[in-house]
Amino acid sequence: MALELAVANVLEKLAVYIESVQAEKNAGLREQRDKVIEAVRQKLSTVTGEDIPKDVLDKLGETDPKVLSMFDKLASEKEDGELGEPSQRKTASAPLDKNEAVDVAGEKLVSFCVG
Repeated sequence: MALELAVANVLEKLAVYIESVQAEKNAGLREQRDKVIEAVRQKLSTVTGEDIPKDVLDKLGETDPKVLSMFDKLASEKEDGELGEPSQRKTASAPLDKNEAVDVAGEKLVSFCVG
């Protein structure tokens, strides 16, 4: 009987410990999600000019972590500058004149033949 009580006490303490660890883990995840949701809310509010309803933010908080990370990436992208300023995005450069176009075509032909 005493052994059964001792085992029951150990199992109860183990359950309390596991619950506390899980609660800490969930609190950290919840905090991280809240940061992402706030960043997305700010970005969408800036873009649309409207405040995002709480029910939409709640649904966003329930989404898959992969989708949430995609939204986070979208929200954390730096915006381009004012009109007339150069963009920070890398784009493919087109040949500026006929000679450059001929050079690029020649390089492609050589790399095709050699490779």
